[in-house]
Amino acid sequence: MVNSSAHESLDVDAIDRWIDALLERHAAALTRPELLRAIRALSVRYVEDRARLPERSALDTAGKRAAFACYYTPLHVLTVRGILAGLKAAGVREVFDLGCGTGAASIAWSLAAASTTRPRRTGVDVHPWALEELRWNCRWFDLRCTTRRGSLVAFVSAALRSRLDLPRTVWTAAWSINELLAADRDRLLPALLDLHTRGAGLLVIEPLSRRAIPWWDAWREALEPHGVRADEWKLPFRPPEPLAELDDAAGFRRDHLGARSLWLPPAG
Repeated sequence: MVNSSAHESLDVDAIDRWIDALLERHAAALTRPELLRAIRALSVRYVEDRARLPERSALDTAGKRAAFACYYTPLHVLTVRGILAGLKAAGVREVFDLGCGTGAASIAWSLAAASTTRPRRTGVDVHPWALEELRWNCRWFDLRCTTRRGSLVAFVSAALRSRLDLPRTVWTAAWSINELLAADRDRLLPALLDLHTRGAGLLVIEPLSRRAIPWWDAWREALEPHGVRADEWKLPFRPPEPLAELDDAAGFRRDHLGARSLWLPPAG
């Protein structure tokens, strides 16, 4: 992983321009107050009304989709990039982004690697809008990606039946497992463990809030015999100016980016 100040500056400049492009792409049809209301409404959906997420998408209106694309996706990119730096995760040849949304984890893995060693990316999601956003974001950063529409649980199950070469691959689930029904989560855990025993790495990222992830301790305990690293992250929040303005205007005014993670490195 490249940690030079020059590389960091280039990343910040690129993310700044990317957020401007996202605002031009999504927010042009909304007034500023409408966008800010959508950002706050999406926060409420994920924090206070998250029990309904499996049955009601958080992307059910144009305003929420714009808020997700322009605000939450950049926040998640910065968060995952900070986590990868803390884990010193490197040497990955392919990332499978499970429940990829708009591709925050895929983009972060690429920004964390030197341009000559960027991993291939496959994004899996049930939402066609999210997959199109992933493709657009990857094109903006000049990254190649493959998309698969469908259940992440079904995708992992199919991978286990295939002859996929698993060493030096990482299966990332960022803010997605908490949206699954309990039965699907129960099916997914042993399947991911099976992938790991065959050489794959595993990175799970979820919010710090325990209320949002009552299943977390059970997953951590199941992964402990395999050497899992479990972390709680409070990363410095030094956002590009367009993101800082949105954060302040929406009333959040955060001073750090919080998340928790489970990390099992890949073989090879």
